[in-house]
Amino acid sequence: MNRLRSATLALLMTAGALVAADSDGTAFFEKNIRPLFIDHCLKCHDGTQGKTKGGLTLDTRSGWEKGGDSGTAIVPGQPDKSLLYQVLAFTHAEIQMPPKKEGGKLSDEKLAAVKAWIAMGAPDPRDGKHTKLTGLTDEARAHWAYQPVQEPAVPGTKDPWVRTEVDAFVLTKLQANGMQPNPPAAKEVLLRRVTYDLIGMPPTTDEIAAFVAETSPNAFATVVERLLASPHYGERWGRHWLDSARYSDTIGLKSNGAKYRYEDYRYRSAWTYRDYVVQAFNDDKPWNDFLVEQLAADQLPDVKPGDSRLAALGFITVGKRFDNPDDIIDERIDTVTKAMIGVTVSCSRCHDHKFDPIPTADYYALHGVFNNVEESYDLPEVARAPDAAQVADYQAKLTALTAENFAAYHTITRARLADFQERAEGYLRLAPINGRSPERIQIADAYGLSPENRDEIREVLAALQLRPEHPVVGPYARLMRIPEEQFADKAPAALVAALNDQKNPVNPLVAEALHGLKPRTLAEVARVYGILFAKVAAATSTHIDALTTPGQPAPATAPALAELIAYPYPIGDADDLTTAEQQLAFMQKVQLENKSIGTLKFTAINHLRLTHPGSPGWAMAIADKAKVADSYVYIRGERNKKGPTVARSFLEVLTGGTRKPFTQGSGRLELARAISDPTNPLTARVAVNRVWMHHVGDGFVTTPDDLGVMSEKPVQRELFDWLTARFVADGWSMKKLHRLILLSSTYQQSAASVAAFEAKDPDNRLLWRANLRRLDLEAIRDSLVLLGGRLDRTVGGRPVNISDEPYSYRRTIYGYVDRLGLSDLMIQFDFADPEMPNSRRTNTTVPQQALFFLNSPMAADAARALMTRVEVTSAADDTARVQALYRILYQRAASEAEVKLALGFIAEAAKPEHARAKAAGKPGAPKDTADKDKYAKLTNLGTMVERTPLKPWELYAQALICANEFVYVN
Repeated sequence: MNRLRSATLALLMTAGALVAADSDGTAFFEKNIRPLFIDHCLKCHDGTQGKTKGGLTLDTRSGWEKGGDSGTAIVPGQPDKSLLYQVLAFTHAEIQMPPKKEGGKLSDEKLAAVKAWIAMGAPDPRDGKHTKLTGLTDEARAHWAYQPVQEPAVPGTKDPWVRTEVDAFVLTKLQANGMQPNPPAAKEVLLRRVTYDLIGMPPTTDEIAAFVAETSPNAFATVVERLLASPHYGERWGRHWLDSARYSDTIGLKSNGAKYRYEDYRYRSAWTYRDYVVQAFNDDKPWNDFLVEQLAADQLPDVKPGDSRLAALGFITVGKRFDNPDDIIDERIDTVTKAMIGVTVSCSRCHDHKFDPIPTADYYALHGVFNNVEESYDLPEVARAPDAAQVADYQAKLTALTAENFAAYHTITRARLADFQERAEGYLRLAPINGRSPERIQIADAYGLSPENRDEIREVLAALQLRPEHPVVGPYARLMRIPEEQFADKAPAALVAALNDQKNPVNPLVAEALHGLKPRTLAEVARVYGILFAKVAAATSTHIDALTTPGQPAPATAPALAELIAYPYPIGDADDLTTAEQQLAFMQKVQLENKSIGTLKFTAINHLRLTHPGSPGWAMAIADKAKVADSYVYIRGERNKKGPTVARSFLEVLTGGTRKPFTQGSGRLELARAISDPTNPLTARVAVNRVWMHHVGDGFVTTPDDLGVMSEKPVQRELFDWLTARFVADGWSMKKLHRLILLSSTYQQSAASVAAFEAKDPDNRLLWRANLRRLDLEAIRDSLVLLGGRLDRTVGGRPVNISDEPYSYRRTIYGYVDRLGLSDLMIQFDFADPEMPNSRRTNTTVPQQALFFLNSPMAADAARALMTRVEVTSAADDTARVQALYRILYQRAASEAEVKLALGFIAEAAKPEHARAKAAGKPGAPKDTADKDKYAKLTNLGTMVERTPLKPWELYAQALICANEFVYVN
């Protein structure tokens, strides 16, 4: 799957998530399409400014509906038939936009956004009347979620059904509507439900037997305490937060920009953030502290270097990367505000929020916070490998790779510098000429710059850095700007001015060569440079040898000559480039093409760090910039159109209408404390709503990342606020909140349907029954591995490949997550889209899921393993064997009818005519190419799955795995 297809799939998943929360698609348009139009299209197609190139305007919906001189611009639902998409994707035979002078073809990610937008019907809220839709109204400010949490009185009732205060609220609502709650669920059903809820795996047969036999009234409370104390609790509930935190092991950007040109696609230590989250849940870290640490752990007074809490800063840094820094800031604002306080602040990037009381100034107040942080290549170590031999092996391999990396770069440098010094005149003459011009081909031929070396030519031209302030080529860059017909008249004076510019001094050797020149053409200037660089060549080899030999004294080369030798490729002193971090920082100054980058070892170094057991774990930390400043408001989201500055501060609607400026560095710590302040009406509500959702199946508010004006008003508002107030009063303890919910009769109801109540309340908003729920990917896969007796219960550690052979038997939370290349397994079973916060996953039932259970080697492997379990192998007869399988898989006994059906199936499958054909042989182990290919999947060590045909009992075990009961919690 190519990267554009992967990006499109990811955007379609994002679009689906947004549409689920915002049925008209406004959020997707506002986040992805409106900024794209502003950045790339409205310079030529803005009707309000009279810019209608080609007769097309894109500032309103009616503009693209009408189309331009070339016809209809968009066919909603059909991107490949839409002229706009064809033009942007460069697939149209005649028109390609944006033009090269405006940046050329859009990135794969932006093209994918356009394609996804058109595919979902091209939703566009702009009505063409230019009327202002705004949430800056008293009505929006009065929205219930922005009001302080008031703890309501618990309804008085002596009904024996009421076990906790939760039940009092629920029963009162039910009775007011002439309804009553369901009876309790069977003990086996209840234990299965709570075990999956708290640790994401089924109970064992022994646990079922013990719970069914227990008669104590505190039996269920004891189960809850056991599960909350399990280290697997943090894995289950940590994964829920990782959905909100858009966790991924990759940057999600295939970039041609300079910033990520050399960095590996994979984060080397995103896993330390994941492990921090798991441990925080296991420790029942107060939720307010948990949030503060993720924004500003490095600024807490008791945090020292190496503190494991520094890994919390991965919340900010594990997000997607973009070439545009403002897009990175936007992604972080979007994540912080959705994940922590449940509002869509990023909608205010280009204009005041259309629904919520969030002005553009609020967005840029937060923009100022994240614009004043930076990431370092040198990350703090927060985890060390315990095995000294593994550590030594890792260090030896790292040393070898960094040395190879240094040597590889200088092999390129020597070749490129020698080529440039020989053909400098030709390269400089090519620089100002359009790439498609016949003159360019003629000049290239004249200087021996042949087409088969076009990658090298492009690389050198990119490295020239033709800027007016450059000490070597600044004069040439200034003269390039003079139109050819005016050159003879203006160039001499312009050259004198350049050579006398005290602010941007010119290299003395260049100044000497150009002194007195009165050029009539730019070619004359290029010739002088060519002669100068040819003279430099003689001193180059000795100079580079001295720099690239460790321990050698600095070369005695005169500074002016050294500067010319290192143009256009800096050389670097071996003694200053001994670590991969130093090399990576140095390389950011160098423009290399992909072919040259492929010879470097950054991918191999990162792969070693990510996978070697002797490698330490680093916190993906950030720090405040040395000099901080407030951000401007970007008018209509355009960086070049600056409005007033806005002090770094929190949202106006949550600060009593008056923003209090942040004064401590970037303001991250102050922001974190504002978010976690108990008087903030959103933060605790958001947390409680999500916990309720994961236990009950639906939140009080069904859009857990958006409690704003467009969200529904909760039916159980009193219970919601009571739980929220209690959550804060209980010290923001997640485990206490679990107990309040799980020990209630409300949670312990059966899921049986009652026709009269279904008619009254089909969505079960009054909570008269338990909701039937489908297991998510993690619970399904972990159950397959666990029930097969192979689960590796190790908590924490590096990511593994959970989808491909050789299989890892780690829990699914430890699976490698590729932001732009989710595995088929993840996609089929509705894994959270890591492009954005997704606290509520979509829930689909599609044929691919059934096909997975029928055909996947993973499912067949689980079926074989089930038949080797002692409960099965020690069964007295076939009936007992069937019962053992039911207890293992469904945590219940099989009925007489089910046993009869099973025995009939076994007898039929054992007949010779139903025997399967001989299976193909075991495939060879996949080759791990991740150390060379930055986009390759991780490959596990281990054995491949057996490929022999399943035996009759194994087929029966697989059939039970395929049944709905296996993937649902009743």
